Amino acid sequence: MNYKKQILAALAIAVTVSACSTHSTGTRSDNCMQIGCGDGLQFYQHEENSAITLPRRWYGVNGMLPEDFPPGSPQRKRIRELQIEKLRSQGLDAHGRPLSQ
Repeated sequence: MNYKKQILAALAIAVTVSACSTHSTGTRSDNCMQIGCGDGLQFYQHEENSAITLPRRWYGVNGMLPEDFPPGSPQRKRIRELQIEKLRSQGLDAHGRPLSQ
């Protein structure tokens, strides 16, 4: 009797998991109710104001950020120093906030 319950529970889990996986395969359909649900999440890195390039232009030094280097490395420290100098020249503190605040 207990063996039958285990088989039924395993079957129910398998059906549930397979239903979820077929629902989220990314196939385009007419009853898709959200933006991009048929295409999946897409990133357009070539965009001028994308979330990837904008911080590098505003806070980076020659397109590099301190996070590009491993923690404790001399390159990371040097880029951070240059980043702070750049922010100070723009009237900002080391975290990008206005100095007047």
